[in-house]
Amino acid sequence: MQYTVSGETENKIHIDSDGSLFLNDSLDWETRNVHNIQISAQDENSVTVEGPVNIKITVLDINDNKPIFNQTIYNGVVRQHSRPGRPFMRVFATDKDDPNTPNAKLNYSILTQIPELHQVNLFQIDSETGEISSTPDGTRQLDPSKHMHYVLFITVKDLEGLSVNSLSDNAKVQIEVKENLWQPPGPVSIKENSTEPHPVFITQVRWNEPGAIYELGEKERYSKFPFMINRDGNIYVTDPLDSEESERYVLVVFAKGKNNENLEQPLEILILVEDINDNPPVCVQDVTTFEVQENEKIGNQIGILQATDMDRKKENSFLKYELLDQEPDQPNARMFMIDPYSANIQISNDNFQKKIVSEYKLKVRVSDMDGEPTVYLTTYSFFIFTFQYPPLNISEDAAIGTLMCKIRATDADDPGTGSWKIIYKVAEGDPTGMFIVDTDEETNEGYVKINKHLNFEKVSLYHLRIDARNPEPLVFGIDYNSNSSMYLAIGVNNVNEAPEFDSSFYHKVVLENITVGSVILRVHAIDPEGSLVRYRLEDDKFDWLTIDPNSGEITTQAYLDREVTSLYTIRVLATVYVSISLEDVNDNPPSLDVRNNPHIFCYPLQQKYHVRINATDKDLSHNGPPFQFSIQQQHLNDWEISVVDGEYLLSESLVLMLTILIFGLFLTYLFCQQFLSVL
Repeated sequence: MQYTVSGETENKIHIDSDGSLFLNDSLDWETRNVHNIQISAQDENSVTVEGPVNIKITVLDINDNKPIFNQTIYNGVVRQHSRPGRPFMRVFATDKDDPNTPNAKLNYSILTQIPELHQVNLFQIDSETGEISSTPDGTRQLDPSKHMHYVLFITVKDLEGLSVNSLSDNAKVQIEVKENLWQPPGPVSIKENSTEPHPVFITQVRWNEPGAIYELGEKERYSKFPFMINRDGNIYVTDPLDSEESERYVLVVFAKGKNNENLEQPLEILILVEDINDNPPVCVQDVTTFEVQENEKIGNQIGILQATDMDRKKENSFLKYELLDQEPDQPNARMFMIDPYSANIQISNDNFQKKIVSEYKLKVRVSDMDGEPTVYLTTYSFFIFTFQYPPLNISEDAAIGTLMCKIRATDADDPGTGSWKIIYKVAEGDPTGMFIVDTDEETNEGYVKINKHLNFEKVSLYHLRIDARNPEPLVFGIDYNSNSSMYLAIGVNNVNEAPEFDSSFYHKVVLENITVGSVILRVHAIDPEGSLVRYRLEDDKFDWLTIDPNSGEITTQAYLDREVTSLYTIRVLATVYVSISLEDVNDNPPSLDVRNNPHIFCYPLQQKYHVRINATDKDLSHNGPPFQFSIQQQHLNDWEISVVDGEYLLSESLVLMLTILIFGLFLTYLFCQQFLSVL
């Protein structure tokens, strides 16, 4: 019987006479990783008696091939300030070993960087793909004006670079740093209401390489977005702009690749719409009526002319006022004057007589750009009322019930009757009821008093109309007229009021072992005049606390101690009292009461002696007793201690110094170790 082998033997696979397969040369996985062969059995006449039998031989790969770079020198370009982690080039290596085994799993790394400025790595490589990008430090520091060329030495290892037996190869990478063209242009100013043919070129952006696709977006939602960008990165405004509609736009520009991916972070471009003088000044009312008293003094303010200009630019909306005409011009042609810039209308002649002139009409010119070029003409009317009482002034802190003045109206009916009695009522000028008028029933005299607390910051001037009425109705055909009313002007003087806290007293409970620097609470005060409030502490006698002068936050600056004081009260200026209660924590160990120490016994001992001991603890009761007493191990033969009352019983020998351990029975155990002297 003899055996034969055929098939993919490559003249390396043989069989001997006993049917054993053997190799006369090594197989190569890279040449053929599977060999299919057939084996037959033949008799002495070479006649096949069995077979052929198919046998598949799989060749297992070994790490006998090192990785090879496809180039020995690579060249790349990186842009200044390019995004960290975004690849700008790639190195590539291959390994002939089985790609499904670690033998062909490659790992890329940077051996060195030349120059290595400031000992900082400016570049990084993806260990799996070989893609090279800048690091965050590289994004910040790469600058072609300072250093344009860098060299990296790259190594690639198989076995994923995890073994000392890894095979490797090296390559050189030369990198040139170039200026980054993808930079936002500065703010662009565009005059509103342009008459140029649109679209108008305003600015441009450029990607670092040709082929980028540009897209334009808006950072905020605008009512209209009249901008566009073309394929070259040129940006245009498509319609005239209006600064009153929007004084600024923020454009967002994207550079995208062929797959619509962002090549870099988008740019933001600020567009400022420059105001021109295209809006005339407009008075709030075409005709406004002011009241003037007969006894007004020269310089008294009558009112302020209200006018606006929609132009945004200061010089375009800066208004100037001029008094053109007064009708009638009696008894003087200049009864009024107006400040050209504040529009404050004042009395310039105090010879008002209602019987002669009861109404004046003034014509005022309002112009922008300090008088040029837009002019707006308006007319104001002033009515004259007889008034017997001079204007009054009162401090805003005047008490409720303060008498402002006395007034009196007369009635020709029989005194003492309902037709003669007068009731005074504030009919106009006081919608919140700040004033009240009481009547003296005997004399019909009226007393104008403060009814509510005044506030200069809310109302600084009141023009009151006070009506005099009978409690009984008038007879048919008789009506109240202007002689039954009077007018009273009351000015409120400002008082520098103290800041007001949102609470008159603050109280906070904290643990005494609170961390130094912790915020305990925040006090808050408001100045009625709107001034900035600053805070400071007083009566902080232990210097435990500090306060932020601007925010009012009170923080600890030292350790608190409830055993020193359990209720700590300080004063905060702008003034309020703050009370801080300290909660006890178990921070004091118990201590032995040694007032009866030492204890004296006679020696030799004739009997057992008792020593009563006590312990104290500075903490509160829930962190103190009951205590547990014990004796250290070396004294247990000479002394014993009872659990209940703490008595020591002397046994055989004399111990001169005992170490006593005392434990408090609470959750967190503190103990003390003290000596008890026995003589």
